[in-house]
Amino acid sequence: MKFAVISDVHGNLPALNAVIEDAERERAEQFIFAGDYCLSNPWPDECITRMKNLNKKYSIRGNEEKYIENLIGKDQSTWTDGQMQISYWCYQKISPENRDYLLSLPTQMELTFHDVPLHISHSSEDFILDSEHKEWGTAKVAERYQKRFISPQIFREDIHRYLDNDLQFQERWKTLPEGVYIFGHTHTQWSYQSDDGKKILINPGSCGLPLDCIDQGVPYTLLDISSEGKIEIQERRVPFSKDEYLDVFLQSEQFERANVWSKVIVKELKTNREHLSFFLWFAEEYAQKIGDRARPFSVSTWEQAFELWQQGLGE
Repeated sequence: MKFAVISDVHGNLPALNAVIEDAERERAEQFIFAGDYCLSNPWPDECITRMKNLNKKYSIRGNEEKYIENLIGKDQSTWTDGQMQISYWCYQKISPENRDYLLSLPTQMELTFHDVPLHISHSSEDFILDSEHKEWGTAKVAERYQKRFISPQIFREDIHRYLDNDLQFQERWKTLPEGVYIFGHTHTQWSYQSDDGKKILINPGSCGLPLDCIDQGVPYTLLDISSEGKIEIQERRVPFSKDEYLDVFLQSEQFERANVWSKVIVKELKTNREHLSFFLWFAEEYAQKIGDRARPFSVSTWEQAFELWQQGLGE
């Protein structure tokens, strides 16, 4: 059984289509989606529909789906701040049917194929505690590689070297039962497996918003489980024209309605690295400096903080 493992679509329909088409050419028989279908790119509803209409799939929720759930039943006349504009816009763009479908998804899933257990969750913390996040979260990756692009091989070697020598991870790794552990969330593509190949961690990366400092297309992972229970994985990166995509992005309704957030995402798409966390930290410092205690940030504080950050005062 061959699976296409996909995560962190974040409303990027062209990237999702490219990955699905590549997986179908590679004769994937099933799809596994590890969450985060909306927020950040302009086609949240279309991405949910595309995923939902695939015949053979297993899907779970990610953390971004919680933002949509939290807005159910809220008074939309109060949606006047700047910080949450992207969430408000997404909520309004996602059809009620797709919203119900999205929120019906489980947060975790357990499957078995050819006697091989598959464990699916959005975050690796459910399997290996904070071993990934404490040094390989997106902000840490951006700081590690600064402004340079790297190759998938360099990333693979660096994270393997770290995990091989991290005592917390190794202790946790020894206690994990055999099987395949699938997650996303960090927007970085990597995998790690035992010497006998019977225990594997898979992070397929983010097909919609890659943040691993690798400028080589959009990622997903193929997982092949033979009838004898042999496991093989292939990390793939599908060609994707960022320039063509950004031309459309800049003309989108999202770019107009959630302008600051969209501009930060454009910066991330261009550089394949984290910027949002750094901007949010700067916005918090700026709000405290001017004595603005309103949270979420008001429109004026949100926009003024962004202008200063863009000028290089926050980077």
